[in-house]
Amino acid sequence: MDKERTIDIQALQKDAGNSEHKEAYRVLDKSSSYRIGVGARLTSSGRPSFFLEVVVQSCLESSEVDLQLLEKNLMFLKELKARGYSLNYEGDGSIYCEVTVSPKNIASEYENIRLTIRNIFL
Repeated sequence: MDKERTIDIQALQKDAGNSEHKEAYRVLDKSSSYRIGVGARLTSSGRPSFFLEVVVQSCLESSEVDLQLLEKNLMFLKELKARGYSLNYEGDGSIYCEVTVSPKNIASEYENIRLTIRNIFL
């Protein structure tokens, strides 16, 4: 993982501890059709839980439906589901996908998601 994509787990955990809702979030990558972020939540006992979130735009802001993009999104969502991500539609045209990840696996999971995006969308 290159320097600009380094994920500071300690800072994320500290920010979650200082947050009113005991959660912190950082955007790692985004485009017009997706966003990838990492977050930390503190449980009621104060233990941190880390997660990766991928937000997939089901439709771009256009009146014309892009079937090719919908097919690619479906392939991507199926891959995320197979990797253990929960999939939730929020009603804003976005599908929110989240998985809990141990701190030592965050970087590799992020890179796997970026590789999957490259293979499907590019």
